[in-house]
Amino acid sequence: MKLFDKIFKSNKTEPADLTTITRTEVLEGFSIPGVIHNMQYHFTDLQVYSDGLISCWEMVDLSMFKDKLNKGWVVTSIPDGEAISIFSLGHWNIEQGEWQHTKETLYDYVYSLVKKLNPILENLHNYNGNNSKMVGKANVAKHFMPTPKPYHFDDPNSLFPNRINGEKFHFFYRNDDNKTYLAELSIYKNGHIEVTNLPAKKTYKFEELEKLTENGTLTTDLKIGETVTILNLGSFNVVSGSGVDIKFKMNELTDKFNELNGKENSIAKCARIFDEYKQNPTKKLRDELKDAYEAVPEHQRIFVGTMDTKDYEVRQVIYGDIVKKEWEEDYGYEYPYDDLPKPTDE
Repeated sequence: MKLFDKIFKSNKTEPADLTTITRTEVLEGFSIPGVIHNMQYHFTDLQVYSDGLISCWEMVDLSMFKDKLNKGWVVTSIPDGEAISIFSLGHWNIEQGEWQHTKETLYDYVYSLVKKLNPILENLHNYNGNNSKMVGKANVAKHFMPTPKPYHFDDPNSLFPNRINGEKFHFFYRNDDNKTYLAELSIYKNGHIEVTNLPAKKTYKFEELEKLTENGTLTTDLKIGETVTILNLGSFNVVSGSGVDIKFKMNELTDKFNELNGKENSIAKCARIFDEYKQNPTKKLRDELKDAYEAVPEHQRIFVGTMDTKDYEVRQVIYGDIVKKEWEEDYGYEYPYDDLPKPTDE
């Protein structure tokens, strides 16, 4: 029996006694322009990854992406007379749209990008029609929405160049071919700027951007009748609409540049002072909160609170009961955040 035990019984440690670990893997991908039809037509970056997953406001595999196209969630055109909404940039009614893809050609293009990233198409994800799973009693996504970062190499000629991550934004770029493009501007902590989704990539230094905005090359403001080209998607003429003020957009860019260099961004600063005020409500902190709130780019001020409160609580502390009246006019019911303290030394 002892011989049997030596041969067939294992002395391996039980899994419960082992250290649990995870690993993080970097997946290469491409960001391409697309449109989501969810009540409105929303311009979005479709993210295509080497494992066959595509982000289109949710993570889907190739088969489910085809289904999203067939059901009209991902669309290849915007009808004349409708509007295009571009997050943190603006909203424009359009006409004379000319669009590059059909459902079939867009799917083929996405498939070709997966194949370029993964030539033998190995280890592709297959959700089998369901991109969620049960965890306990909750139904959660198998893969959460990624937050992709643009990158460039500090020394492309080096054998082992450092990959530097940045942040990207949308702007309109009036190019030297006399066309206006919806472009992506990527910014890095060293001040390196790349403008892409153009016929040829442009590179700048951070301090050069002011001149580009002054001469109208880089803009958020489209002229009526101006034609906008979105490479690999299509083009349209502007009928009406408006964009974020270029000064506010540049403040957003500067804010992100400072954040990349380790400084507190304006939204985080405002939220921090608001928390301090709630713990110790004084006139001094209220004044600091006002300065911090008004330093946040105007189109981003709704993000200083939660998804529910937005910036109402902060504005109530700063500007008083006029915010309550505004809420009740907007929503038609009593203001729900009327428990904020007033300064104890007032």
